Amino acid sequence: MKKSRVEKSFNPRLEALKKSWYKFSRNPLSLLGLSVIMVIFFLAIFATVLAPYPEDSGLSVNFTRTFQSPSRQHLAGTDEYGRDIFSRMLVGLRYSLAIGLLVLILAVPFGILLGLLAGYYKETWLETIVMRFTELFMSIPPLILAMVICTMFTNSYFFSSVGIAVAWWPWYTRLTYNLVISVSNELYVLYAKLSGINVLKIIFKEILPNIYPSILTKMSLDMGSIIIIASSMNFVGLGIQPPTPSLGAMVSNSISYLPEYWWLTVFPALLVILIVLGFNLLGDGLNDIMSVEGK
Repeated sequence: MKKSRVEKSFNPRLEALKKSWYKFSRNPLSLLGLSVIMVIFFLAIFATVLAPYPEDSGLSVNFTRTFQSPSRQHLAGTDEYGRDIFSRMLVGLRYSLAIGLLVLILAVPFGILLGLLAGYYKETWLETIVMRFTELFMSIPPLILAMVICTMFTNSYFFSSVGIAVAWWPWYTRLTYNLVISVSNELYVLYAKLSGINVLKIIFKEILPNIYPSILTKMSLDMGSIIIIASSMNFVGLGIQPPTPSLGAMVSNSISYLPEYWWLTVFPALLVILIVLGFNLLGDGLNDIMSVEGK
């Protein structure tokens, strides 16, 4: 018999995606977080186009417009060198997101791989070595470790990202390890082992697809934390170097001008807070979806 039109059009993955989006859209705060992140990425990608004074993101001085308060011409005011704060914030936003994404690109695959191996080969020498090595790195505060690594190499945003990534991978190893342990006794994993399927296929085709939602949620939540760490490093002069703008350095350099020229500090700090809030709300929304699906 021919399949009905309804049966032909039914796609399990598409239906699951629609169901997840419905659950996500029922949470106004999650939608707010998604909207904020979309706007932030749009501003970062088109920063040089949207910036009213793109030249102010580099070596630019205009003493005729120093310390101008927020106005229609300068939305966030100008600094001590006459540079437009709003333009510098947009370019600094691009670097902040670039650091966050680069850290995740470096830390997540490495951490997940170690966690998968340690969890699959539990109660073996491999698990012992990997988890003791992970615990060693986890005992060091991420900010301190990132600052030490950054000072050992060229002081740039790339090596600041590498430093944060070195401090961040253990958390993904620990999370992945715990998730693998929790699913290792599931019937589909046991059946795959008894069937003689290759170990790599079991790890990457049976286990990983069933634990990635939790990892994805953590990545969203971690973006805000990574940007705070990067901004803290910029605050003490590590990472992105002048004249390239960075949100942390903008806050640090303008503290001495408070409270008279408040806009120098307030607007960059508010942007950092907005980024962190957006990613946290998005992560909470993803976590709600994953929690419901896991029940």
